[in-house]
Amino acid sequence: MVKSQKGFTLVELVVVIVLLGILGVTALGKFEDLSGDASDAANSGVAAEISSAAAINYAANIVNGGGVAMDAGNDDCTTAQLGALFQSGAFPNGHASAAGAGTCAATGDTYTCSITDAAGLGLAATATVICTGP
Repeated sequence: MVKSQKGFTLVELVVVIVLLGILGVTALGKFEDLSGDASDAANSGVAAEISSAAAINYAANIVNGGGVAMDAGNDDCTTAQLGALFQSGAFPNGHASAAGAGTCAATGDTYTCSITDAAGLGLAATATVICTGP
């Protein structure tokens, strides 16, 4: 009479557990601290949104004279002024500040604003704003 083996031996189970442990330790470093990357991506997203909103604002100004005045003479790289470009009318929460300077000699000139994070990670992204007046 021949006995057939059913199930796994203890050695096979230990080998599988060790391999899973090695894979887990290897993957842990990949997901350990992503807060800096997340903050950088959020800043880039806000900067891109400001640039897009400024382009739409410029188009509205050209078509019907409306929109928000972005003339760089009034310190337009502030959260209050840039917030007016957003549909909500306010600068997004979680972003500490916007800074920058520029000159608008004519409608259509551009200047840049630096958007920084509130977490204090020192990450910044750049938004391009289009002037709607001298």
